[in-house]
Amino acid sequence: IGIIGAMDEELTPIRAILSNLEKLEKGKRTFWHGEDYGNQIFLTRCDPGKVNAVIATQQMIDLFDVDAIFNMGSSGALAPELEVGDLVVASEFIQHDYDVTDWGLKPGELLLDIIMSNKTGQMEFRSQQIFKSHPGLTQLAIEIAKTTELTSLGSHSPKIFSGRILSGDQFIGKPEKARELWNTHHGLCTDMEAAAIAHTCEVNQVPFLCIRAISDKADHSAVVSFTDFLVGATANYGKIFERILQTL
Repeated sequence: IGIIGAMDEELTPIRAILSNLEKLEKGKRTFWHGEDYGNQIFLTRCDPGKVNAVIATQQMIDLFDVDAIFNMGSSGALAPELEVGDLVVASEFIQHDYDVTDWGLKPGELLLDIIMSNKTGQMEFRSQQIFKSHPGLTQLAIEIAKTTELTSLGSHSPKIFSGRILSGDQFIGKPEKARELWNTHHGLCTDMEAAAIAHTCEVNQVPFLCIRAISDKADHSAVVSFTDFLVGATANYGKIFERILQTL
């Protein structure tokens, strides 16, 4: 299983549960290999952003022939009901900053398989807006998350949500931008990697599971909140992933 996070701090809860941990250097990227409940686990930090996420995911698949990719990390809440510390098990993903709406496509709808038709001389293409996580892994994660005792953040007891995640090469820190994304896509939260990883996994036909911890409200307090709550908000998914690995 390959596990990808944008920051080292987001991978700390997983590294803590692995045995026989070893460091692997591949080009400019560092991977960690360990074992847990009979599973061979490979970890890497991709760094923020969609291109960084795609490179790390493709390397993980090519170098280690993994059977599944897991992604975890922090996200900014878009849905009003989400609070810092809540967990989102993703079911689907949209790249919110991909924009060819001037061609009549929907916001976040990608152009794929572009060809010039020999018959018409016109450009033909396939489009896709939504990428999916693996339904079996997602349902397993939801069931485990709802039966796991999670650590409270301050006075808040974390809740489990499942639904759409948005990704783009933008840190969302302004309330008006957060409202725009919510009104356009109705994504529960936003990050900078998950949808790109989902896209890469679909192309490679590798199952994908994503769990995100809400570390800020994607508003004017996002920078302070992200720093203050990162460790606490991400610690809980370490418990969930350990039980998933044990079940697998």
